[in-house]
Amino acid sequence: MKPPINIEKQFYRPVCNEAEIDRIFNVKDATDYLLKLRADTIVDHMRLFRVYRNYALANEGKWSLEQSFKTQHYTNFFNKLDKEKKELCSDITFGNIFSNEPNGQIFRTDYNPIITICDSLRFFFKFMNLGLMDFGKRIPAHVSHNSIRIALRVMLQSEALDFLMDPRGIIPADIGEDIHSTIPYQMQFIAGHEFAHYILGHLSENKLMNKPIFKAIFTNQEDYNFQKVYNYSQQNEFDADIKSIEFGNYDIEEKTKIFESALLWFASLDLYEAIEHYISPPIGYITHPPARDRFENILEKISMPKKYDYSKWKGLLKVIDYYKEFFLEDVALNIENYEIYGSVYLDKPNTKWRGKELIDRQDYY
Repeated sequence: MKPPINIEKQFYRPVCNEAEIDRIFNVKDATDYLLKLRADTIVDHMRLFRVYRNYALANEGKWSLEQSFKTQHYTNFFNKLDKEKKELCSDITFGNIFSNEPNGQIFRTDYNPIITICDSLRFFFKFMNLGLMDFGKRIPAHVSHNSIRIALRVMLQSEALDFLMDPRGIIPADIGEDIHSTIPYQMQFIAGHEFAHYILGHLSENKLMNKPIFKAIFTNQEDYNFQKVYNYSQQNEFDADIKSIEFGNYDIEEKTKIFESALLWFASLDLYEAIEHYISPPIGYITHPPARDRFENILEKISMPKKYDYSKWKGLLKVIDYYKEFFLEDVALNIENYEIYGSVYLDKPNTKWRGKELIDRQDYY
């Protein structure tokens, strides 16, 4: 027997305010639907529930689950569209959710279509950027390796997402500024990619598929919360990548930032795909082209000023190939380091890149 609604509401109170709980139990539009999707996922997964319970307690009295999810990467792209494209996209609802889909998605609902991106990508980008961006010899090799390992574990859903409470180490301020300054543009490119699908008319009722929010990567996981998601041809994906950059009315500085952020994203995704496919080989039709192909497509199709230096991106692919070899060997020998849920750190305790060891339930909750 299903419990009464007032009892069911108790499950949401640690992570939602009262107005949000009322909306969850009385969905009227796509924004309510998106709020419910987020809340259900968090309440149903203790790892996420613990993180958001702590966020809510730390902001007691002014907490909103909905407002805790950033939307600037969507609005920044939308605001760069011309008037006609803005009107076309005016009925789209958008916002981040938790899923293990590394690309964005568009859900069909009984209300408006919803564009979503996995919120944990923010942490994936942070640690992958730290490992891949060129800071000379300032970052020790083992710190770069650990940083990328954290990023991979985030995408594999085995890394705890409690980074605000346990940041995994100490990053020099100027390096931290560099790796974080790129993230909004990486997220904006992905948001633009999904808007581009909509603008290009790629959505079709014939292309709907049931897809879980969380798919099973490891054998002890179950697929979770199937949604109606639009599927596209691989050529559509290439086209949406290009239009994510070309549809925005960017000046050359903005275009360069989006262009470079997209390349860094696909280089990072190329590395992740190699590890994910080794752990859980794909079965059947793969919806998206390989990240390496998408990287090459952008490099070939997007025109930049004549003096632009493309050579650094060819150099990055060599770095990715090195890390592929390194981490594929590491996974083969130490698979438990990628499966076991918990936290990985940049360095050992009481070192420059780690600082004091933080004890769970003692230094934070």
